[in-house]
Amino acid sequence: MEQKRHWRISSKNRETPDSVTLRLEPTDGRPVAYLPGQYLPLIRTINGREERRAYSFSSCPGLDNQPAITIKRVPNGLFSNWLVQESQPGDLLLSAAPAGQFLLPTQAPRHLIYLAAGSGITPIFSHLKKLLELGLFPDTSIALFYANRDSANTIFKKQIDQWVHTFPGRFSCTYFLSREKAVENALFRHLGNALFERETLRALGGKLTPGILKNTQIYLCAPVALMRMAQMTLGVLDFPKENIHQETFVPERQQPLRTIDTSQTHHIAVTDRTGARTEFDIYAGETILNGALRQGIDLPYTCKTGVCLSCLARCVHGNVEVQFVEQTRHEGPGALINTCIGYPVSPTVELVYD
Repeated sequence: MEQKRHWRISSKNRETPDSVTLRLEPTDGRPVAYLPGQYLPLIRTINGREERRAYSFSSCPGLDNQPAITIKRVPNGLFSNWLVQESQPGDLLLSAAPAGQFLLPTQAPRHLIYLAAGSGITPIFSHLKKLLELGLFPDTSIALFYANRDSANTIFKKQIDQWVHTFPGRFSCTYFLSREKAVENALFRHLGNALFERETLRALGGKLTPGILKNTQIYLCAPVALMRMAQMTLGVLDFPKENIHQETFVPERQQPLRTIDTSQTHHIAVTDRTGARTEFDIYAGETILNGALRQGIDLPYTCKTGVCLSCLARCVHGNVEVQFVEQTRHEGPGALINTCIGYPVSPTVELVYD
């Protein structure tokens, strides 16, 4: 049921000492459909086990001829070390379909604020290409806050600096560098609550009116601790929760496991985007995704932790408990279900991938 695709690396460009951009071409020659802010779930078998990692597109459809992903090396990373250090043009990659909900708004806001750190700039860079190079929302002001160790490790710095000079009055960038001084548009401090609040107010003209709060969209892509700080600060400033968007592929804590009871089963029916229907039974205490994978049924997924949203399916019949780290939600018809952390509680559950 899952739509997988093979890609050939057409070029490899070094962005920083620890990061690269890979331009990709599909081996089947078919068009590639994705949106700015989405990611590509790469699939690789390591030591006999299938592993998946999500890498955001740094390219922008309608601007870049080929899709591209940007990867920063993670110490001991199974995927990132291979991609950054060993992959070469001509190598083949396998992926699931592009996914993700870190998307630009459908209507023009008055202000856009972005907070990035490290490789968190990647989906934001795709947004900025759409906004600045393709001219989306021309009357919207855009502010980027971007934290790194130093300019040498700041991915896409040259292009961002060019945009600052090309779009004065529309786009601004403030770098927060912890190990370097004398850099244009940079503050040499760690980004904490007080500094983030000050810079947010400055970007919005110094005063938060109800109209500004309502018409500002904020996007966060950074380590969990930095995004938690930003969420707290924005909450104190009364920004609506629905105006704050964040992208993460790593949960803060692991979800508790349930005991599997093989004496009880639930019947699952899944309809994919092509209209094909698959039915199977899973054990009580088993997630819908794990029950499917155990039987060789390919359902979409990437992280298996409920944070990436690759596995979302709409419930059309039955009830499911979706077990997040801090809460368990009881969901029924009409709700979107994270199948990787979703446990059926009714005898039958029917799902549809929109």
